[in-house]
Amino acid sequence: MERGATTTAIVTIPVGAFHSLSAAAEIEATILELSQQAWSDEAIAQHLTELGHASPRNTQVVLPSTVATIRLKHRIFQKRSQSHPRHLAGCLTIPEIASALGVTAHWIYHLIRTARIQIARDPQTNLYLFPDQPDTLDLFRKLKAGNVKQLRF
Repeated sequence: MERGATTTAIVTIPVGAFHSLSAAAEIEATILELSQQAWSDEAIAQHLTELGHASPRNTQVVLPSTVATIRLKHRIFQKRSQSHPRHLAGCLTIPEIASALGVTAHWIYHLIRTARIQIARDPQTNLYLFPDQPDTLDLFRKLKAGNVKQLRF
């Protein structure tokens, strides 16, 4: 190599978070636009990769999971089931009860698994559905406070 010769290269450096990407705003806008046009996460990821973008912690490609995360953050759903929590008239779902009590849904599922809450899944929806009545939340509050040991629905 000659003395004083230089070589220039572009080096892509992975970043730890989406917002740290230099083109985060452009990528997000593209994801939102194409999601509204019913493009799949995989197709959007491939398109963004072809444009030269990459996901955080990845220097080569945009991952479909990155696209899905941004899409769901903006509440753009591809399937009706992604719009959790569901609400069914006359019923309370586990996410609705958890939100009203200020607990996690996992806490309620644990109590069901350990038979402290006895309930069968609804055969049509395959969900645990509780009666949407004031005493339902009162019973859950008593269970949470330790005033009752077990609930049956």
